Amino acid sequence: MSNVLRVALWVCAVAALVGGAFALWPVCVPLSSEQVTAFQPPISERNDTYLFGPMFQQDAGQWYQCKTRIARALFF
Repeated sequence: MSNVLRVALWVCAVAALVGGAFALWPVCVPLSSEQVTAFQPPISERNDTYLFGPMFQQDAGQWYQCKTRIARALFF
C-alpha cells in the first residue's frame, strides 16, 4: 500500500473518530419550571437513561434534559 493511501486512510479514521465523539457528546439544556411540573410521572421519579447516564439531571435546584448532539440535531 502506498504511503499516500495509508495517510489518507489514517486521516479518514481520525476524522470519523472525532466526528463520532462530537456527535455523541452530551448537551444539557435547562428546563423551565412549567416543563418540570408538566412531567408525568414527576421528573424526580423518572429514571430515563441515555448512552452517558441519566437523561434528566438536577444541579443546584435546576433540572436539565441531557441528550447527545446528534439526538438534538435530528429529533428535538
